[in-house]
Amino acid sequence: MNNTLIHLSSSPYSSLACKEGLDLALVLATFEQTVDICVSDAALSLLYIDQNPDKIHGKHLYKLLDGLEFYDIENIYIEQASELASETSIWSGTKALNTQDWHTLFSQYQHVFRF
Repeated sequence: MNNTLIHLSSSPYSSLACKEGLDLALVLATFEQTVDICVSDAALSLLYIDQNPDKIHGKHLYKLLDGLEFYDIENIYIEQASELASETSIWSGTKALNTQDWHTLFSQYQHVFRF
């Protein structure tokens, strides 16, 4: 069985990279591949609750997060050292990893895609 990690690090509002990463995760999960997601850097803005992007920013990607469980995508990781790990205004489905576990995470998968 293939294990895939999708690493989102691009802003969800400055390019299509974050959306493409989420789309890839959904496609792989549709074909019963094991997929986990980790979020860092500018992509952390995807996790804030009550976002209201303008039409020029494209689709509201935050809304996709609640649907991930229907695709059996249950592991969404952030680094505990990030400023978001302690905030209450972020999506509740994330799992914070300490720095050592965060760095180890990337070696546990057969495929890692970064968007």
